[in-house]
Amino acid sequence: MSSRFSIQKPYVIASLPQPIDHSNGRYVVGEVVSGGVGTKKRKRSELAVGIDGEGLSLYDISSSKLITSYALPPQSSFTCAPVSVRTRISKTTVERRSYASTATPQLQLTLFREIVTGTSTESSTTSHPLTSSSRPITYLGTITSAKAPEAEANIHDILAVQEDGEIHCFDGDSLQERWVSPASALVRDVARHTSERKVEFAHLTNAYAASQGILKGRQDLFAFYPQEVTDDGFNPDILVLITKSSGEVSSRTLHIVSLPRRAAVHMNGLQHSVDSLLVAEIPSAPADNLSGQTSFSLQVSTGVLQQFQNETLTTFDLSDTLPKEQTKLKTVGGTSFLRLSSTSVLVSSSQSVTVYNPKYQSTLATVELELAGNSDTRKRKREGTDENTMKNECKFIVYFPKLSVAVAIISNKLIGIQVEGHQDRQGRLRTAGLLIDSIRCSAKGQTRPAKIDNSASTKIDGITTLSNFLPSIIGDHVPWEDQIRDIESWFQKGECDTASFDTKLAPQLGVTLPAELRNGLTNGLDSAVEKKPDPASNNNTSANGRLAPADVDRRWILYALGKIFTIENGASESKLSATFEDSHTFMWLLEHGFMTAANIEAAIRKSNSTSKSLQPGQLVDLIVNIDPNMHLLLVLVAKNYLGAAELLYVIRNLMESLGLLGENPNTKQGLLANVEHLEVPNEDLEEQVEQLEAEIEQDLEMAEYQLGAGSGTRGHALSQALSKLYARPSLDIVHALQTTYSSQEIVCLIYLLRFELARGGWTTKYIDAAELDVGEDGEEATGYEDNAIILISSLLNTCVDAIGAGGWLSGEARLVDGDRFEAEELISSLKLEVSAALEGIEEAVYLKGLTSEMIKYGDAVESTLPKHKRTDILMASADEDISLLPVGLKVEKDIALNKVGAGGAVYKRTKRDIGYLKSQKVGKYSRERIRI
Repeated sequence: MSSRFSIQKPYVIASLPQPIDHSNGRYVVGEVVSGGVGTKKRKRSELAVGIDGEGLSLYDISSSKLITSYALPPQSSFTCAPVSVRTRISKTTVERRSYASTATPQLQLTLFREIVTGTSTESSTTSHPLTSSSRPITYLGTITSAKAPEAEANIHDILAVQEDGEIHCFDGDSLQERWVSPASALVRDVARHTSERKVEFAHLTNAYAASQGILKGRQDLFAFYPQEVTDDGFNPDILVLITKSSGEVSSRTLHIVSLPRRAAVHMNGLQHSVDSLLVAEIPSAPADNLSGQTSFSLQVSTGVLQQFQNETLTTFDLSDTLPKEQTKLKTVGGTSFLRLSSTSVLVSSSQSVTVYNPKYQSTLATVELELAGNSDTRKRKREGTDENTMKNECKFIVYFPKLSVAVAIISNKLIGIQVEGHQDRQGRLRTAGLLIDSIRCSAKGQTRPAKIDNSASTKIDGITTLSNFLPSIIGDHVPWEDQIRDIESWFQKGECDTASFDTKLAPQLGVTLPAELRNGLTNGLDSAVEKKPDPASNNNTSANGRLAPADVDRRWILYALGKIFTIENGASESKLSATFEDSHTFMWLLEHGFMTAANIEAAIRKSNSTSKSLQPGQLVDLIVNIDPNMHLLLVLVAKNYLGAAELLYVIRNLMESLGLLGENPNTKQGLLANVEHLEVPNEDLEEQVEQLEAEIEQDLEMAEYQLGAGSGTRGHALSQALSKLYARPSLDIVHALQTTYSSQEIVCLIYLLRFELARGGWTTKYIDAAELDVGEDGEEATGYEDNAIILISSLLNTCVDAIGAGGWLSGEARLVDGDRFEAEELISSLKLEVSAALEGIEEAVYLKGLTSEMIKYGDAVESTLPKHKRTDILMASADEDISLLPVGLKVEKDIALNKVGAGGAVYKRTKRDIGYLKSQKVGKYSRERIRI
């Protein structure tokens, strides 16, 4: 099943300057928040990018432009991601404060302040050296100002976390140090003390958000605060840290600390320790290697922590008393990840970007890591070395839900990836991975709990369990790799031809092979084929011992399709190719409805995850190339599911073979233009005659081809394709017509539908049978059903909507003859034909109204007749006086003179009882004649 996730190709937001040190220089990216007095901090769709040796730049993601930049000395390098705060002071004044921690080589904190008033800009830079510690800062964040109420109102203070766990608070204006928390404050409640700890991750939040998620199971911790925590009232800042211990046994610890209160800061001076709310060790398996590069993502509101290390994404639940592991997802070559929602993450590798569902361990969407319109990137990907590949790896930064854009850095480019999910009830796009999107999309390399192969547990009191009746993945205990090992060895050796391919897959798919191939199958020894029969397997087989198509394991179907079809990635576009097209397996898949575009794409992606997606029309073109007579195309349309775009490609091929598509209008217009001034030299007269004779012969061959063998097959396939196209939603048909057909081809389809409308007799009057085609036996030879008018009218509406009112009015719909004025004639003809068809339908409805009362009366009379009488009704002769039929009257049923009482006794009805029954037969609005 195809996922509702869609990932577009990456596009370049901005080209970043190269760091001064090309070998060791790096980019660090931080967020930009907006805030003011009495307002909450909100993340803006902007990024602060720090470049070693260059400076700090601010970029607007929505408009893909540079906002401003600040220069730094060439020898400076960033120690952590910068942070920027944008504040609107008045309607015309905006202030930006950007904070950066650099080493030049001395550690220092720098403030870039910029005030924009109208068209004037005032800039200033403030630096503060960090002489109290030699450890670099690994995190910068903004917190509520700790100044006293009588002091000057300030917006934010800066919180800096050093690598060893020491926490500093600096004034947001002057960068003067306000308080310091020593590194020992984090390890007071740690059960296992180590010599050194290193901060790997830090995140700022507030107490109310933590109470709803990460501390939901520890509400007792909020008794530490002097008053109740609310969203709009008292809501202090909370810092979440993850530290890793160094030593023989490494471990990671989660720290949740509360920052010092304002009163305590002013009373105790600079030295003040943070208050530890929770310290818990993050679980890890003994075999896990904690020395690799690790990245984290924390969702405070839901209490979910995601850790990505060694190509493995681990999800932890922090909302309970202690952290516990939820899921573990193994990615293929993953280098960076980005959280989209609770059920979807974006993982990048060296060649592609993939959306995974960590809950169900499935793949939702994949796109090649190839910048749109950048041929140099493709060339470097093909010719680059491993070192260059590592340098150009994709590193995710942030995801903006309102823009549906994930931002990353590749080489020196800031790129964006458009991620589109499904729509919720309010019509908003959501990137939540649903269970239906994960079906049949399992990610590679996942380790799932193994099934216990216990023969005693498969039967309960002599009753076979359900698992023995399932030949698919649910009831199969043999690993898939063991089942295909022998067949894969044949392919690796290059010994698998068409006959061997059929004999290997026939027992798994239930394909009936000819006698010579069956003998070869019997004589050939294959461990995958010669499996011991299962006693319960007879329940899933047909009378000839073959599996029913519905009971075939889907994995074998995808495996066969993956071996038959391949996508060849060209420089401009991809092409679908097929091998073993002459095999019986190919025909079995085609005839049983398994050769769909979704199955082929899933099979190819299963064997090659980086292959391009299957484009509409590639399957149809391949089938037509295999069988030009289009017998296989008829089977494809009749037995397999095709989307609206695929069906339109089928209709186009059939119309071209039947000569129903017009010639090139430009060529025809050029031949018809200036005919009077056309002069043919005498020496070229013979060449013109030969060319005309060749065209006449070609037209004769086309006529013989259309009237010869196979024309009925093409006509039947065209009828099937039109019928199935009508069953698709109208919006899908209109979109497919606009993206697949040109305006001229749409008009050719309108001509075809007009021809079917006239051939079915819908444009003639209901009582006029002179124009209908009559066969030799005197019956109508149209062979059309009454519901064909619904199909024709619906497809005509979609064709007219596909061109659109603008296309008709502007003359873009140049028709078969290439004349823009022909559109006016076509519309007039359509109006006349639709009016004639509507008039015929109205006449039929009117005649039905006249005869319906007679038919109802006849049915009612027939129902009142005694059931034991089977004699034919005698009709009166024409010369007798025949009264008119009681059109519109009711049939009066006679009242039985006897009735059956209790115990089966038969009594004679009284006159009072008969009168009561007659009164019950009188309707609410009726008139009865009383005779005296």
